[in-house]
Amino acid sequence: MSPITFNRRQALSLVAAAATLPMSFRAQAQSTTSQSSASLLRAAITGYTVINTFDPAKVTQLPESYVVWAVFNALVKFNEKMEIVPDLAESYSFINPTTLEFKLRKGVKFHDGSELTSDDVKFSLERVLDEKTASPNRAKLSSIKTIETPDAHTVRIITHAPFAPLLTYLANTRTGTQIVPRKAVERLGDKFDFNPVGTGAYVLKEWKTGSGVKLEAFPDYFDGAPTFQTVSMPLIGEESSGLTALQGGQIDLTSTAPFASIPNLVKDPKIKVYKQTGLNVRYIGLNGRKAPFDDPHFRRALAMAFDRQAMVRSVVFGEGSPATGLLPPAIAKPGQPVPPSLTFNPAAAKAELAKAKYPADTEIKLLIWGPTWWRKIGEFFVIQVNQVLGTKIQIEAGESNAVFSRLRSGDYQAAVWGWLGFIDADEYLGDLLGKDGSRNFHGYNNPAFEALLEKGRSEVDPAVRRDVYREAELLMLEDMPLIPCFNSNVHNLSVPALKGFTQLPYSNYGDQFAKLQLG
Repeated sequence: MSPITFNRRQALSLVAAAATLPMSFRAQAQSTTSQSSASLLRAAITGYTVINTFDPAKVTQLPESYVVWAVFNALVKFNEKMEIVPDLAESYSFINPTTLEFKLRKGVKFHDGSELTSDDVKFSLERVLDEKTASPNRAKLSSIKTIETPDAHTVRIITHAPFAPLLTYLANTRTGTQIVPRKAVERLGDKFDFNPVGTGAYVLKEWKTGSGVKLEAFPDYFDGAPTFQTVSMPLIGEESSGLTALQGGQIDLTSTAPFASIPNLVKDPKIKVYKQTGLNVRYIGLNGRKAPFDDPHFRRALAMAFDRQAMVRSVVFGEGSPATGLLPPAIAKPGQPVPPSLTFNPAAAKAELAKAKYPADTEIKLLIWGPTWWRKIGEFFVIQVNQVLGTKIQIEAGESNAVFSRLRSGDYQAAVWGWLGFIDADEYLGDLLGKDGSRNFHGYNNPAFEALLEKGRSEVDPAVRRDVYREAELLMLEDMPLIPCFNSNVHNLSVPALKGFTQLPYSNYGDQFAKLQLG
């Protein structure tokens, strides 16, 4: 392939991209020519500008997890084959169907120099369970009856009944179960939010609101000293700006990439593209406590009034697949037909709307937020549904934190949202629609659905679990408390010289830094 050249407009765009980097991180990027390539990794968090906490028990948004994964460890983690393997635990075993025992690694140090013990594990998990912590992941651990610590390096977790997702929920993903030191948390209180102390490969050294994060290597990391002494993580709001910063030499790695650019980037020898079918779902959240979405006929009508395949082409440029339910294809029961309620069918949509107690011109506001492609989901949905049904849905744009706050408080009618980075069926159906689900902003409460969730949680046979969750999924699709749209691919971009990055389907990022190399 011939060398890539830039015209004047493209050259100016590189300068503009550098300007999108916060000042302190721009200066750091510009000074790297005098540094050893092994001393600094510039890993941008793209598509986000807000971080609210680094406390794993309180994390709610993906960019926070990017940092948490570098600073903390959990009892177990996923390897490159998506198998659960030990992390802070050196081994684990089920003593009986309700008792899971972990043997901890000895000599593991926290960043403050204290040594990890079973008491820290007990404290960390019970802290998530404590209502005062207000952890969004509290429901994930509600199956736990007691936690025993027979000695300093043994932990036994006893559940009320057999609970299949437990190991998954104790992994180093977006579950809030990373291990924290009791004494540091009790000493720091709420200050722990931005002064995290973990066992991870990196220590948080600097955090500037709206600007970015600076990490320093932890020399006593139990899995070996990290390759890079420093990791800078600038926040770059637009994915396209992150790409241009990568092309212009301001960063080495991005946390995500613009969908529109992927087809050309895979042909570009100056960019390394990481691409994976994602564990995620993009959907339109509906508030079932507010008109007109307290009417299932109205909800179902909207679900059949837009073309998901066309949305995938228009919004993510083919980098995804139409939703066949709420569960991503990687964990859903394979080979299932697309339900009629998720099929574009204008005639059926109009017939369903005719059964609703609200007229088509009922005033509806759809909240949109974030980077361009997120907003395009809402814009595509509004244009096509209004055209098919004659509805009067209007866009209301907001910043991601503000939209999220409105979702949590129930102050909305409909919103574009998504759920990603999770690897168990219950983390979708249970979290998003269970009566105690941390993301059930829809007010959904169906006793038959709850019974199926409980059945799935107690079933240890994976094949049987898939059947149970598919039954629950089909039941909720009849009610349509939210409208599944599509599942998107996940991407990372890096300079060609970067080696050792393994992209997993749950959008992992910070857990990779310790083993990466440049050159």
